[in-house]
Amino acid sequence: MLELPTALRDFAEALERDGVKLYAVGGCVRDALLGRTVHDVDLASKARPDELIAYAKTFGIEAKIVQKTLGTVLLTVDGTDYEHTTFRTESYGAGGMHRPDAVCFSDSPETDAFRRDFSVNALYESVSDGTILDPTGGLADLENRVLRTTTKDPSVILKDDGLRILRLVRFAAALDFSIGPLTWESAKANAALLSDVAWERKRQELDKILLGPRLFKALSMLKDIGALPYIMPELVLCEGMEQRKDYHKYDVLTHLFHTCEQTPEELPLRLAGLLHDVGKPEAVRRDGKLCAHDVYGTEIARTMLERMRFPNALIERVCGVIRIHMFDLKDEASDATIRKRFAAFGRERTEDLIAIREADIRGSGYKTDYTAARWRKLYDDMQREHAPFSESELAVSGEDIMKELGIPAGEHVGRIKHALLLRCAAHPEENERKTLLKRMHDYA
Repeated sequence: MLELPTALRDFAEALERDGVKLYAVGGCVRDALLGRTVHDVDLASKARPDELIAYAKTFGIEAKIVQKTLGTVLLTVDGTDYEHTTFRTESYGAGGMHRPDAVCFSDSPETDAFRRDFSVNALYESVSDGTILDPTGGLADLENRVLRTTTKDPSVILKDDGLRILRLVRFAAALDFSIGPLTWESAKANAALLSDVAWERKRQELDKILLGPRLFKALSMLKDIGALPYIMPELVLCEGMEQRKDYHKYDVLTHLFHTCEQTPEELPLRLAGLLHDVGKPEAVRRDGKLCAHDVYGTEIARTMLERMRFPNALIERVCGVIRIHMFDLKDEASDATIRKRFAAFGRERTEDLIAIREADIRGSGYKTDYTAARWRKLYDDMQREHAPFSESELAVSGEDIMKELGIPAGEHVGRIKHALLLRCAAHPEENERKTLLKRMHDYA
């Protein structure tokens, strides 16, 4: 039974006395029955928006309409927001773009249930007494850990909104459920509906998948269903592309899936892991070898992320680490060289680079420390020694350089500062004013 505030249960009991049964519905009921953490509680009843707002006011509950067409009202009870929707039916045109041609309010939760996507998301729990209403067989599907659409013919649900194909994958991975055979085949047959879905909506669903559990399972299902061409078509070229067996156990696409799963749970890193080798097919096409795949991959990734309307700052961060992810791949650079490169990259990009190298190694299918362990130790040493990672952390400023050397402002001042930064990255003990004032004469 859901944990709900007494004020909300009292409100539900009052509504029932007037013939309105209030339910919690959807993912909150599903997660509570599975023993999972419940984050948001959605409500539903036959009450029309204006009617519900009038009821709420008599109880001192703040209420406002947030989506009039869909009958969505925001209730605020004891400082917590609850979205209430009136029971309804919807009809759609062709295209799978989730734009209802018509919305009709209903008095029946059973009718409302069959507009929802999956049976486990169409469970209704009475707010007043906790009893469960299950119009579509969701309780049995929870027991069997299977995802199935609310309708016998899955295409009825999936064709209403192509994005439900991505939601199907996300729930299967998040809940660790299987997908019913009819629903799976229908998802494959209707994957092209994703071409009609706005890129922003696809991006939002992809974000949730990338930040969820069992990521390799989710990405593999996206491939097997046939969704990749409509989300990140450039990845399709990586499927079946073999790599040197002494470095990689998998083809490029499978390696990207494994690497993505091995990155820390942070969206820029998950995207960088997924896309770091996306330039390999283009490198082979252009050059007949993989040497420049980081260069090609940076621009390909930028195109992909811009198409999906990711924020510019995220795009720069992802592309920045893809561009440098091949640095010192053979572990030949000296400690001093690595320290200097880390300082030039800055803290965030260095941390990203190390995380991607670690994930890249684990995603190769072979157990080896390679360069990642060494990098991690050098970076930790630099942190402990207070090595500078930006010119602003130097013990001298541009004005100090101009005054000490008697030179005007200009690019040469910046070059001297950069040289001092690299010197102090390798020799952190020299980052003190007196030493740097002497050292800058060498660089002048």
